Amino acid sequence: MDKKIAAVVVTYNRKNDLKKNLKCLKKQTRKIDRIFIIDNASTDGTEDFIRNEINDPNITYIKLDTNIGGSGGFYTGVKVAYEAGYDYIWGMDDDAFPDEEALNQIMKVIDLKRELACYWSNCNDDREFNNHVKEVKFWMFVGFFIPREIIDEVGFPRSDFFIYHDDSEYSIRIRRHGYKIYKVRDSKIIHRSFEERDKYSKKIFGKELSLAKLSDWKLYYLVRNSILMYKWSEKGKYNMMLKVLPKLFFKLLIFNKKQINIFVRAYIDGVMNRAGIVLRP
Repeated sequence: MDKKIAAVVVTYNRKNDLKKNLKCLKKQTRKIDRIFIIDNASTDGTEDFIRNEINDPNITYIKLDTNIGGSGGFYTGVKVAYEAGYDYIWGMDDDAFPDEEALNQIMKVIDLKRELACYWSNCNDDREFNNHVKEVKFWMFVGFFIPREIIDEVGFPRSDFFIYHDDSEYSIRIRRHGYKIYKVRDSKIIHRSFEERDKYSKKIFGKELSLAKLSDWKLYYLVRNSILMYKWSEKGKYNMMLKVLPKLFFKLLIFNKKQINIFVRAYIDGVMNRAGIVLRP
């Protein structure tokens, strides 16, 4: 029997991107059995677009009562697809645009490897491959592909991160259970890059320093979740607390001192293991 595949798309106030995403998903050479759209309470007419323009029995639209962030959206989508009985779940943001062969390339690798594992589409134009796949430690929730057997053991993504590092935490948990994550070279997805964001930039002692410009709420979750994604016993937690985040703090002192209080609040909440929604857009 053929395995049933569900796509999960989390959207928030990006109706035009969602339209393009759905066109890409419908053009996949390997058919998607159902598309679950999780709408984080959009206010830009996304619901009207779905209700009036989309007439597809294989699309399930779920509009949430409030914006619970990307982490809440992916938790909801993966849970709904899993409980509906699908064998594989392929998840992404609304601004992810898969090549028509993207899903088929993942399925080819699965047929070739015959290994229970997770897979990740090439969503950042990665060209550093020695083969058609490579093992990775972390993935993003853009083109992540997980079998239900692994969900049986690992569970669902965390719903209480709002944004940032929910994907990293999930990949850590997957590897902690002994499963591998493979990035698939030819499963290509176009996605907006973090590098395209506005940055502060300045030369200090002849060295170029830069810092991505983030709103207060984004900075908060980036810092807090960088700590929360690890267990206390894991080395990665101490690297974040003692090496990575202090560098960010130093950059804020240089570029935007007004956000120091946000950083400190987020850092303390991370150390105290406080998750959940604290700041909203």
